[in-house]
Amino acid sequence: MRTAVTRVLGAIAGIGVGALFLAYAFRGVPVADVTALLRAGRWGAPAGLVLCGTVVFVVAKTLRWRLLLGGHGAPPFSDLVRPVTAGLALNALVPHAGEFVRAFALSRRHEVAASSILSSIVAERVFDLFAVLILAALALRAVPAPPGMLHALDAIAIVAMLLAVLIVVAIVWPRPVRALAARCTGLLGASLRDRLLREVDAALGGLAPVRSVRTTLAVLAWSLVQWLAVAACTGGSAAVAGQSVGLAAALLVVVGIVIAFLLPNAPGYAGAVQVAFLLALAPRGVTPEGALAASIVYQLLMVLPLVIVGLAVLRGTLTRRSPAS
Repeated sequence: MRTAVTRVLGAIAGIGVGALFLAYAFRGVPVADVTALLRAGRWGAPAGLVLCGTVVFVVAKTLRWRLLLGGHGAPPFSDLVRPVTAGLALNALVPHAGEFVRAFALSRRHEVAASSILSSIVAERVFDLFAVLILAALALRAVPAPPGMLHALDAIAIVAMLLAVLIVVAIVWPRPVRALAARCTGLLGASLRDRLLREVDAALGGLAPVRSVRTTLAVLAWSLVQWLAVAACTGGSAAVAGQSVGLAAALLVVVGIVIAFLLPNAPGYAGAVQVAFLLALAPRGVTPEGALAASIVYQLLMVLPLVIVGLAVLRGTLTRRSPAS
């Protein structure tokens, strides 16, 4: 009951934040000018670039997750791409809900401990943050960024370092971490204590793939590919709207999107995407109308297809695998 109430309150907060972002983004901007750019848009090759970038994003995210789940010992790509896509769809509708559904779906179909899967998803977030920081550092060498974005990047760096420290502690000293967990659960009943410790063991086991330097570098590489694909989508979206932006500016849009996604969001990331495009492209001389048109193209050609495909495979994703299969 509490979880349902929390979800509802989070959704209400997200809609409120999204409405404020939309009001900020469209203040003083004639909607007719934005729609005119969309009607005159280049819906050929640039739109194809966005769609291809979306596919690369999903593939890179899936391959990275497979590495974090154990590589060759993990479920095949075909079994992972469905929950990944379904999770992305749900994240776009109810922020952060998709990760739990992704973990539940894989646990249900392959009888993998949910705590082990969730630990791999936490590791994903750390690699996401580091990849975004790397790309932001490269972009800032060529394109100025708003002061607010720089402060947000500092906050992301701190969060990334703290999460990395926690993961390193769990990887390097798994026995002390396990012993600490046993001490903290010592006052619980034997049944509950054993259950919680099994979850801790599964979570520690879920971080085992990151102990390999080779795997860590491969995961970081796929993280960079994933976010470069999103940058290609932002650049292609701007091109559809008739705006020419370079790679550095496209990367700053990605940084803005990541920062905005850390906040409560409305369905479809309405408002958050608009503000990210607006603030990141302004230093490149892109007009507010052009930035807003590009943001809408991004939602139409990247976010919307992910939602449609993700919802289409959701039911099959949550179905338990039959013993015969």
